[in-house]
Amino acid sequence: LIMVIFDGDAFASLMLHAYKYPALAVNGALLGRENAGEVQVVKAVPLFHGILGLAPMLEAAMLLIDEFCASADLKIVGYYQANERLGDNELSHVARKIGERFQARFNPSIIAIVDNENMKPTASNLSLRVFGLSGSAWQPLGAAGVKLDNADASLSRLQRLLESGAHHQLIDFDSHLDDPSAAWIDQRLAVS
Repeated sequence: LIMVIFDGDAFASLMLHAYKYPALAVNGALLGRENAGEVQVVKAVPLFHGILGLAPMLEAAMLLIDEFCASADLKIVGYYQANERLGDNELSHVARKIGERFQARFNPSIIAIVDNENMKPTASNLSLRVFGLSGSAWQPLGAAGVKLDNADASLSRLQRLLESGAHHQLIDFDSHLDDPSAAWIDQRLAVS
């Protein structure tokens, strides 16, 4: 299987999305590039909270993400999801279907499932289950296959973002539909 390296901001965005909606399922796209057999995730784009599998809304979001990727020299390298029910850290049907769709666009694509029972990531346990497609089945990469770039500094920054309430400011595509002036693809995370 592959090695996946998360940039600190990408990791913070996906975790903040899960923190913002602790009682709802959330999902998003992972953007990045492949370099020497490694998938580098440099951006997480929050998509939906609540109902995740709305095909027309996903299509609209993907068109905008594709446009952003073309201008930023990035690719959609994967998908992330935090499930609604505590203890449900499995790949849902929606996650598999979206993952397969992303796999058709970028090989090797990944799926990251937020461990909603352990929302306090550490350098040795990022609170993510990351999967890669092997044959026709999604297989877990295991801790050795997933790294957080500059882990100590990235985790410290995530903690500061949470303490400052940055997760309440995070905008996903759902929120963008309510307020089209709200930036959702290229938002900047800042400690307030």
